[in-house]
Amino acid sequence: MQNSGLIFIPDISGFTEFVTQTEISHSNHIIKELLEEIIDNNSLNFEISEIEGDAVLFYKMGDPPKVEKIIEQAKKIFLAFHTHLKIIERDNICQCGACQTASNLSLKFVTHFGEINEVNVQNFKKLMGSDVILAHRLLKNNIEEKEYLLLTENYLNNFDTDSFGSEEWIEIKDCSNDYENFGEVKSKFISLKKLLSQITESSLKSSNRFRESNYSYSIFIDAPILTVHGVLIDNNSKYKWVPGIKEVTQSTPINRKNSTHTCVFDDLEVHFVTKSNEKMKDEIIYSEQGDPGFGFTIVNDYKLLEKNGGTELTLNLIPGHITKKENFIQRIITRLKMKIALSQTIKGASVSLQNLKVYCESLDI
Repeated sequence: MQNSGLIFIPDISGFTEFVTQTEISHSNHIIKELLEEIIDNNSLNFEISEIEGDAVLFYKMGDPPKVEKIIEQAKKIFLAFHTHLKIIERDNICQCGACQTASNLSLKFVTHFGEINEVNVQNFKKLMGSDVILAHRLLKNNIEEKEYLLLTENYLNNFDTDSFGSEEWIEIKDCSNDYENFGEVKSKFISLKKLLSQITESSLKSSNRFRESNYSYSIFIDAPILTVHGVLIDNNSKYKWVPGIKEVTQSTPINRKNSTHTCVFDDLEVHFVTKSNEKMKDEIIYSEQGDPGFGFTIVNDYKLLEKNGGTELTLNLIPGHITKKENFIQRIITRLKMKIALSQTIKGASVSLQNLKVYCESLDI
């Protein structure tokens, strides 16, 4: 067949419901992360025609890879996809709908062989042809499974004999669907559900406890607990309530456990790492550790408690030393710097909480 090639489409299911029913900013970033996982695990070196919102259109011209290779490729992408979802679930601190429901997303694959026409559009190659249209239609079928690898008869007919592999999870089933202008399309599919057992469950459990401190501040905020929590974990919101911030840079757009961000002031940069987040019935404990670069750290422990329709917020400041070799003079200098920085932090804490109160209450008007 002239201009023949393989079309391989990993498709994220539940995407439309995900972006229409949850927060757009976080849902878009989560989908971006998942699409990057799919692309990064392209071990068969497929060409990418385009990214279609919730799917990647891979293709390879010429003779198609054997069935075992396609199964291995689908398995690799599937495991990477669900491993990343478990990382999101494990490290999530955000209470928005997108972050809380990401684990409901699923992944399916369509594999088809046919005629492909590559059309150059500026620096991109656009795939065209009836088989490209059919491959997309195959995503809508009568398979009751949510996650599967579909292999069309057009693809399978390229091999006189071919092995589907001997792994226990592989179970081949037949399916047939009628499509307008194409008629009956026969395929085989393999459920991917059993692969989920190969993903190691997160062994991390929250160990966060709200610790006692000599430096403690409390304030009542007339706003829902999730509003206050959302502002606390949104690093860009610090412009609104932390005095003197000139710039905030962060490692990831979504704040998760072990995420880092830096707050830049006139004469100081404080590097933060998110340590933990624990949500109970009517209480949330959130903790981040700041390092001003003077050989010590200050942990901000926040406890949010639902109370009288609003939020009682308590901040405990916990100073700590970074262990390193220092001579006597260096230890004195470090302690002096720590005393100065702690004094400035304590002075700014009450102002910050007042600013936080005003900002959160303005959001809830």
